[in-house]
Amino acid sequence: MNLFGEKIDDIKPFKERFPILPFSVINTGDGKWRQRKIRWNKLIQDNGESREMTFTRGTGKKSSENFSKKVSYGGYDSFGNTVSILDACLAELVIDWYTLKGWKCYDPFAGDSIFGFVAGVKARWFTGVELRKEQVELNQKRLLKNGLTGLYICDDGVNINNHLNNESQDFMFSCPPYFDLEIYSNLPNDASNQKNYQAYIEKINSILSNAVKCLKENRFCVIVVGDVRDKKTGFYYSIESDIIKIMQSNNVGLYQEIILQTPIGTKAFAANNIWRFRKIGKIHEKVLIFYKGNQKEIKNIFK
Repeated sequence: MNLFGEKIDDIKPFKERFPILPFSVINTGDGKWRQRKIRWNKLIQDNGESREMTFTRGTGKKSSENFSKKVSYGGYDSFGNTVSILDACLAELVIDWYTLKGWKCYDPFAGDSIFGFVAGVKARWFTGVELRKEQVELNQKRLLKNGLTGLYICDDGVNINNHLNNESQDFMFSCPPYFDLEIYSNLPNDASNQKNYQAYIEKINSILSNAVKCLKENRFCVIVVGDVRDKKTGFYYSIESDIIKIMQSNNVGLYQEIILQTPIGTKAFAANNIWRFRKIGKIHEKVLIFYKGNQKEIKNIFK
């Protein structure tokens, strides 16, 4: 039996073995996904309590006034502002598909408690590095309260090598800030709080380049990304391609990608305004799956 009382049987028909089919487009508005997400959310109860000071750059407005959507089911801080929270179903999916029980997982941009919580439930050891002290304390408390193993460390992700040894980890997962789409803190070393895109991508480069040193050979790394627009020019930055280049420069190749289709939600209302400039409403994120090592070993590791 698993967490939800479901029988585990590897000799099931394909569609039963894969409640979420392993194809390159995943619809998070699907009934199975939504039902499972509700169950996870009730279990974890992470509502973004530490995000009272989340702002959108240049507006001085809290996130409820200028909502930023980032692989989230939408939580609320203690002021009732909407904040982005990692989708627990996505966390479960990548853990099931790219890790084995007992493996060590880590995230240099830990953020909320979702991934660490799901990893603990799935019998993986998780280490997360997070800049904001209040978030670290909240995450650790949530793990302890539920009897789950895992460790959150308060530090800049660029210093991850001070906490994890080289080639000591089995899986890296991360969802870095999408530049200035959502400002997580006023800390000067916060990636979301950099003065321009060049400074942001240099920060991301430093953190990811150090982080992949901790990953063992013949292991996967998953990074969730989404491009955002330059507020001055209206054109997209190239966050996705820049992150791919960073990983490739560290000998970690792009193995495959998933398009995560998100619910339309309030985008239907926003479309009335953005369509004046012929801007398509964006309802997807990219899940980039990287691999470090010899691809021929995958079949031997995941028997």
